[in-house]
Amino acid sequence: MSITTPPTNFRRLFLDMNAFFASVEQQVQPTLRGQPVGITPYTGASGCVIARSYEAKQWGVGTGERVGEAKAKCPKINIVESHPALYTHYHKEILKVLENHSPWVNVLSIDEFVINLTGSDQSRTKATLMALSIKKEIKEKVGDFLKCSIGIGPSTFLAKIASESKKPDGFTIVEVEHLDAFYNQLELLDIPGINFRMQDRFNRLNIKTPLELYKLPLPYWNQVFGHMGRSWYYRLRGYDVDVRPSDVKSIGHSHVLAPEFRSLSGAHAVLKKLIQKTGRRLRAKNLVAAGVFVSISFYDHQYFQQSQKTADFNDDRTLGQYVFATIKDLKFDKKPLRLAVTVFNLKQALGYQLSIFPEFEKKRLLYHTVDDINDRFGAKTIMPASADLARDSAPDRIPFGAPRYDILNF
Repeated sequence: MSITTPPTNFRRLFLDMNAFFASVEQQVQPTLRGQPVGITPYTGASGCVIARSYEAKQWGVGTGERVGEAKAKCPKINIVESHPALYTHYHKEILKVLENHSPWVNVLSIDEFVINLTGSDQSRTKATLMALSIKKEIKEKVGDFLKCSIGIGPSTFLAKIASESKKPDGFTIVEVEHLDAFYNQLELLDIPGINFRMQDRFNRLNIKTPLELYKLPLPYWNQVFGHMGRSWYYRLRGYDVDVRPSDVKSIGHSHVLAPEFRSLSGAHAVLKKLIQKTGRRLRAKNLVAAGVFVSISFYDHQYFQQSQKTADFNDDRTLGQYVFATIKDLKFDKKPLRLAVTVFNLKQALGYQLSIFPEFEKKRLLYHTVDDINDRFGAKTIMPASADLARDSAPDRIPFGAPRYDILNF
């Protein structure tokens, strides 16, 4: 979002899974429910608590403490060795729920997600229905003991603050016209990016509350804080100044096949789903591609990989033709296990000349129309009949690691 464009309401839905690691352990081990739990890679006294349940928080157990320190504060705490694969599994199941509501899901970390709301979802009614439905489906389809807090706002920054304002299991909407009331109920340390050191600096300037911070005029921000101050001024007002620009080199999707799809026909159906998802992302970023890469791994640890340079395209039909031409002579003697489709040699389609051939132009307009309909009414509203078998397969790939929400300079 440009700072020259005023922010609007209901643009971002931010979901934060509450005490995620500990809640997953309590989900799979019911005897831990209602008990203080500390998660650590090493359960000895010198181990480090990387997550804790709300019951442990009430005893004052903090993240980063040694196991011995946690036990001194809370003698009855249950120290549980971490299970990354288990948390990743639940992360993927949560992501499936989100993808059923919108194709514009961004994974920020293993327990934080943002949905970019589009079309009719940008209203109080529709955004609220989506949030409540997501909460309900996570409990019913993923885990009845898992809780999440959801915030809806004009920017990722404000939606995150909203999600954290009511925990656990909260739901908060913040609107541009009500920012005074919103900030008035918060403390400075409730603002992402403000730590104790920054709070002390603000206090020395006689700024004690987020509302006072919000009311500072732009010239003051520029004078006292320089370039960073200008960024904070717009950030606090709902501008998405924290969106990180990226130079996209390739776009693609991969998927490990479920047992019922480990056949030639099943692999073809899932490939068509991957093609559709890749094409849609290509058009959403307003890019054209000039290269295709296809990879298939089999049960006997053999694999097929092939890439080719192509003419410019960004429609599903052309991508599908390239993909299936690439594998037309491939023999499926073994069960396929994993598929991947990637497009490369990307360039911006901005200002791209309309084709002089009417059939090409019709194809381009057709796929943009399909994208618009799916954006407005849901990701699976229109899809190829040949991919219907794999309708619920191939969720988006998960960037697992330690991503975090950054406050970036403007």
